[in-house]
Amino acid sequence: MSLKPGETLDDLTRDGMKVIQSKDGYRFSMDSVLLAHFAEVNPGDEVLDLGCGSGVISFLLAGRQPSCRITGLEIQPEVADRARRGAEHNGVAHRMGVINGDLRQAELFLGNRRFNLIVANPPFWRQGEGRPNPDRERLIARHEVESTLEDYVEAARRILVRGGRLAMVHRADRILEIENTCAQKGLALRRIRFIHPYLDRDANLLLVEAVKGTKARVRILPPLVVYNSDGSYTEEMLSIYFEE
Repeated sequence: MSLKPGETLDDLTRDGMKVIQSKDGYRFSMDSVLLAHFAEVNPGDEVLDLGCGSGVISFLLAGRQPSCRITGLEIQPEVADRARRGAEHNGVAHRMGVINGDLRQAELFLGNRRFNLIVANPPFWRQGEGRPNPDRERLIARHEVESTLEDYVEAARRILVRGGRLAMVHRADRILEIENTCAQKGLALRRIRFIHPYLDRDANLLLVEAVKGTKARVRILPPLVVYNSDGSYTEEMLSIYFEE
């Protein structure tokens, strides 16, 4: 496989998987790795990675569950192309397809296909929040310029099977918006895990799982702490990154 100008091939440290990324555009972060670890993928699941980017979450799930089938949907054609080539390089293209398309029109690309699990790492920042990045690729990944939190949940409502799960990583301070949006779309929160940068710091991220069309008793899982006081990764973080 040959890289295009301005691309790098980077190690995901799991299952020998690698990802093709832009040197100057959006590059994956810890969020994707934590979501791939949190999502419950079962044998034979049909999985949809909404806004799949370069395919990091998809590749990690493919490594965890060899019998699942994965579809990535990505709005940026050049990024979708990286995910497609990454799937070939990682030897999972026979059970992972990548579609260039807008998740707000998911049925145009997916037809009547329905999924057991949807994973999503949406843009964290609403329009007008934070500092917009001048790089278009990073802007779309981080700000709601192409799709909003509601767009992601609405897509999940339409294309999950009844009892299907939506697993998502987002900002902790948007928890009430996430809960309300899911409730409006007929998805019930089932698992929530807050992510703290340090043990004595407020949570800045959260992982959430919602289930379509069924009542669920929500479980608040133990917090995940990223760093020890000296700035090194905690044991749990190391196990997530380097688990055999």
